[in-house]
Amino acid sequence: MKKKTVGQPEQVGQSKIKVLLVEDHEATLKGLKAELNEEQDIEVAGTATTSSEALSLAQALNPDIILLDLHLPDSTGPKSLSETFCRLGKAKVIVFSGDTRAAILQIVLQTGVAGYLLKSEPLSLVAHAIREVMGGNAPVISSELAKSKHPHLTSTERHLLTLLARGLKYQDIAAQRFTAPETVRKQVEALLTKLKLDSRESLIAWAVDSGYGKLEPEI
Repeated sequence: MKKKTVGQPEQVGQSKIKVLLVEDHEATLKGLKAELNEEQDIEVAGTATTSSEALSLAQALNPDIILLDLHLPDSTGPKSLSETFCRLGKAKVIVFSGDTRAAILQIVLQTGVAGYLLKSEPLSLVAHAIREVMGGNAPVISSELAKSKHPHLTSTERHLLTLLARGLKYQDIAAQRFTAPETVRKQVEALLTKLKLDSRESLIAWAVDSGYGKLEPEI
């Protein structure tokens, strides 16, 4: 029996929200599908376990929402994956991931996704997020991530953090950025103030823990 959605009136003659699920873990995929198919205003139009399969289905099904796992076996990285799906057309992309790293969150939000949900949250919240996005309330961010209050970083700052996390010295960073080592030092000091850290070592540790060392430099 279909459960009645709280706060949702009966939708007589209205089409359901079509959702494409992209997730490579079978148990998670089954759980998501079962949960969403219980909602009277949502329809799981298709499922995929790889990005290539998902792209083909997205073009064939024309979904309203794509619920996208960031780490798929054939993907080239979170940024390129989310960019690819955000360019598809009318479909709004909601990331569904276990990745809580600040770098991943910020770089993915920059690509234009409509939401970022954590797999650790109850599946019942996914339907609510889908309705919020369809209602124009985007981006929808997982409460755990929203509470962390990561400061907004510019592409220049993210690039610097990526190079620091990879172990580059000021001279090497300056050479890559076509600037002087002293300029790099001042930029590092500005980041320390912004992130409320007290040393270059703590900044590098923060950058590594946040996932910047695994990102491709943006500039």
